[in-house]
Amino acid sequence: MQGLGTHWEMWLLASGGMSNHDVLLRVATINSARAIACAQDLGSIETGKMADLIVLDKNPLIDIRNTNSIRCVMKNGELIDGETLDQMWPQKKALPAPWWLSDKPAPRK
Repeated sequence: MQGLGTHWEMWLLASGGMSNHDVLLRVATINSARAIACAQDLGSIETGKMADLIVLDKNPLIDIRNTNSIRCVMKNGELIDGETLDQMWPQKKALPAPWWLSDKPAPRK
């Protein structure tokens, strides 16, 4: 389960004795990027690297389960609201209704 599964993995690592600091600042960032041979582009905030970020409402260093208190996500230069998934920047744009809520057939691409 991509997304939620990542949170569960971090929580389990912390419950197994790894410090929140090590889980968050190493395992969930640069070490993961190294494991998939992408550390040149991902895993740390540096000039020239892709800068996908999350902003949290609560501090995960205090409680690892605070990783799910997502206020917003910066992905590919777009700022996304963590609750509504609406785009907030560079322009405001509501998340389109998912196709499965429509009573019409999905459009062909």
